[in-house]
Amino acid sequence: MPNQLAHELVAWIDRTNEELIIVSAYLIPTTELEGAIERAETRGVRVRILTNSLRSNNHIAAHSAYRHHVQHLLWHGADLYEVRARAKDRSLYMYSPIDEKKLGLHAKLILIDQEHTFIGSANLDPRSLHLNTEIGLFIQSKELNKQLREKLEIDFHKRNAWHLQVADDGGIVWVADDM
Repeated sequence: MPNQLAHELVAWIDRTNEELIIVSAYLIPTTELEGAIERAETRGVRVRILTNSLRSNNHIAAHSAYRHHVQHLLWHGADLYEVRARAKDRSLYMYSPIDEKKLGLHAKLILIDQEHTFIGSANLDPRSLHLNTEIGLFIQSKELNKQLREKLEIDFHKRNAWHLQVADDGGIVWVADDM
C-alpha cells in the first residue's frame, strides 16, 4: 500500500482518547488527516499543534497552503501554535550570538495520549504522506512520551510560539506573551 504511513497516522489519531500533540515543520493536512483530527476533537481529545509561522518557515509556498487549513483546525477545537522566529528562549537551540538569528522548526513527532510516540522524517503534508519515501517509529513508552512532553512545553509557551485564536468577529488573532 503506497500510503501506509498516512493510513497508520490516521488510525493512531483515531485511537487517541485524551490528548494529541502534533509537531510538524510543514503542516498541510490531507483530507484524511484533517478528518482524523476533527474526529479526535469531537471525542473530547485535547489537540495541540505546533508548526512554523510565516517568519520561521523557509518554504513560503508550504506556509501558504497551510493557511487554508487554519480556520478549520481552530473552529473544531485545536490549539494551534506557530513558532516565533524571534522566540525569547531561542538561545536554548542556537549558539551565541543569537541577536540576528531566526528560529525555525524542523521536528516531526506526534504524542498520542500518555504512552505512544511517533517520531519520523515525515511532515504532515501531502508530499511527505503521499509522494516522498519517509520513515518513522511508533514507540510505546510512557517514559519517552513524558520526557518529550516536558521538553516540548517551553516550545508551546507564548514566549516562543504564537497561539492562534478565533476572534469575536470570526477572524484569527496571533497571541503572544507581549501582545
